[in-house]
Parts: sequence; C-alpha cells; structure tokens
Amino acid sequence: MAEKSFRKEDFIKGDAEDYKLRYRKDDIGIGSDLTVERINDSGEHEVVLANIHRHDDYVEIFWSEPFNGRLLYDSKVTFGE
Repeated sequence: MAEKSFRKEDFIKGDAEDYKLRYRKDDIGIGSDLTVERINDSGEHEVVLANIHRHDDYVEIFWSEPFNGRLLYDSKVTFGE
C-alpha cells in the first residue's frame, strides 16, 4: 500500500461545519481501498471512519476538525477499473 502524510494545515474549510482534504484520482486512485489514520496524542496512528466522496476528478475526505495523519491507499487501483 502507498502512503501520503498530511497535516492540519492541509485541510480546507467545507461548506458545512466540517473540513476536507482533496486529492486527485490520478494521485490516489478512485478511493475504493482507502484508509484514513490520524496521529493521536501518543504519536501513534489510529484508523478513523471519515466520510469520503468522489467528485469529478477528486476524492474528498471530510472530518469535523483538521488533524495530522496519513492516507493509505492501493496504488494499483486507478480510475476506470
């Protein structure tokens, strides 16, 4: 599995009371095998159940507040497969 780290600053304020990360499908695939992990206070990664939407050429990940973490994805799954 491939990995992309992200920081709190990477989140964008959404339309509602949430925040989102946005990735191109070309970069992470269609999001069919996607795991979102946040870094907890102990510095360990923990899996979170985030809302994930596909929109045009993007995969958007929504959460109630920004956090540091990483995205795990299958780099072999691409758009159209």
